[in-house]
Amino acid sequence: MSVKATVRKSRFRVREACSVELQIRTSDPLKPGDTVEVQFPNTWSVLWSPSFCRELQAEQPDAEHYIHVGAKGAGTRFETVIEPRHLSCPDKKQGRHGRCIIATLTAGEVAPRTPITLSYRNTFAPYVAETDSVRVRVRGLAPEREPALTVAPGPAQAFRILAPSGVEPGEEFEVLLVSLDRFDNCSSTRYRDKALKLADGTVVAANLDFTGSTRVAVRLTDEGVYRFVMDETVSNACRVARGVRGPYWGDIHIHTKLSGDGQGTAPYGYARDVSGLDFAGVIDHCESLGREGYRLVVEWAQEAYVPGRFVTILGDERNPKGLTGHHNIYFRDENDFMAHTVIAHPPGKNGQGGEQKMLDSLPPDCGMVIPHHTGISWGAVREGDKGSAVNLDAWDDHGTRPVMEIYSHHGQSEVYAPQHALAYEFNRVRHPGRRANACVPGPYYAQDYWMAGRRLGVIGSSDEHTGQGGRRHGGIAAVWGCELTRDGVFQALRQRRCYATTGEHILVDFTVGDGQMGECIKARPGDKVPVRLQVWGTDLLLRVEILRHRFGVDRSFLPILSVAPRPESMDAEFELEETVQGPCLYYARITQEPLQWPDMAWTSPVWVEMG
Repeated sequence: MSVKATVRKSRFRVREACSVELQIRTSDPLKPGDTVEVQFPNTWSVLWSPSFCRELQAEQPDAEHYIHVGAKGAGTRFETVIEPRHLSCPDKKQGRHGRCIIATLTAGEVAPRTPITLSYRNTFAPYVAETDSVRVRVRGLAPEREPALTVAPGPAQAFRILAPSGVEPGEEFEVLLVSLDRFDNCSSTRYRDKALKLADGTVVAANLDFTGSTRVAVRLTDEGVYRFVMDETVSNACRVARGVRGPYWGDIHIHTKLSGDGQGTAPYGYARDVSGLDFAGVIDHCESLGREGYRLVVEWAQEAYVPGRFVTILGDERNPKGLTGHHNIYFRDENDFMAHTVIAHPPGKNGQGGEQKMLDSLPPDCGMVIPHHTGISWGAVREGDKGSAVNLDAWDDHGTRPVMEIYSHHGQSEVYAPQHALAYEFNRVRHPGRRANACVPGPYYAQDYWMAGRRLGVIGSSDEHTGQGGRRHGGIAAVWGCELTRDGVFQALRQRRCYATTGEHILVDFTVGDGQMGECIKARPGDKVPVRLQVWGTDLLLRVEILRHRFGVDRSFLPILSVAPRPESMDAEFELEETVQGPCLYYARITQEPLQWPDMAWTSPVWVEMG
């Protein structure tokens, strides 16, 4: 039997009220007991955020999200049920968003080539602009070609100009101009006769004509720090200097439709061409992937990886109880990744996941384990409840845990501070889904780990569940790598040569003595050590801080610098001299506009040992 499936209307605008009609024809007749299964992409079952689902139903024609299946013919009747099923792993009878529509013919007969019509009424198009297919099966058989639905973006509501943070004099590079609709899709707006200029008014490119986004080739010969301007939008800082490369920007915590609670089909294209990132990682939930999911993760990464231009990082999210909390696992190459998947290390008979045993023996030179939202509880915190807090002492990481996520869209993990503007309690409330979590009191934050002697660097990542990594306020990492390759990014993270921002490309240089971020320097009691900080923000700086902790002396971190630059500026530079008396560490923290949702950056520490 052959199957053919089509949709009457295949293109929609984001969030428009609509209905979808699918027609299915078969070469053989259908008889009672035969089934038709249809599953729409996850985007079509999400409400306002990945935390909430549409309630698909087949009982009330006038209510929202109504499903009806029928066919012409005397006495033809279908009985329709809707059950959870993960789209990318159909054998998995669960999933937050996956809904499989199963229509069983209970009466009559459907003649060959007679259309079976499935209507999805009283609903609305997704907010993620993309094209994805509808899964159709008749008596278990797939159609010759699965139908696809396209969601087009809306008009522009924001604009970004993204430039590399470091280039050589005379080197040609590209500046990305991108407009965003209200859901952060690359917009449908047309721009005509636009000019890209330097901050001093010098025209870099004129007569620009584009829709949504474009890239402009630029070459600057004189050393210095530059910003680009179009209309009222100002870019991040671009430093032109010999021997200074980077930092490279990335988001290595992006979930897609391959996760049971995710959506999105083109994560690397979005990260590269909308967020202007240099590297990215699709890190879906391991329990959702299955063989097909792992195959797609590798295929997407292979297609997008262009050394020197854009790097893809392989890994998944897995959370064995023995580690406590949530962790992502990253691998240096495809072979290491596939050799250490959950499929290759299935759960044992005693219920202990094979992934736990694999992590216990993971060589540090081929994999990294990175904890995230380390102090979070997904609801109100009850006395004694540790939520999903990460206790680093619960597992011997044997050197595989070099950095942690200090920020994601869930909120900041720097310090226990429930009233912080970016705390778990508030950060996601600003999203359309409006979800509030909570901070768990206890030593589960970056400052606590550092005071306990842990040598951890910091990154930001989005933990985005729409496939749209690198968005503003989501969290990104800045990496000082020797080259833009998988190995270069991997090694920089292993060496803690990195820092975090909430999503803006804030350029930060921070050194203690001759130690860069993530390094450890030697000093003797009484030595005078210079501490230097340079910041080039993307908006006005609200506060610039350098914090210090002296082991055996201080009970907390104390600022040795905390200033609001005056006059107000996007740039700041400071140099202090510290007299070292014992082992200590320093890191920098930057806060900039906007006040209602401040953008922040945190550096990895520099440690000082006596020797």
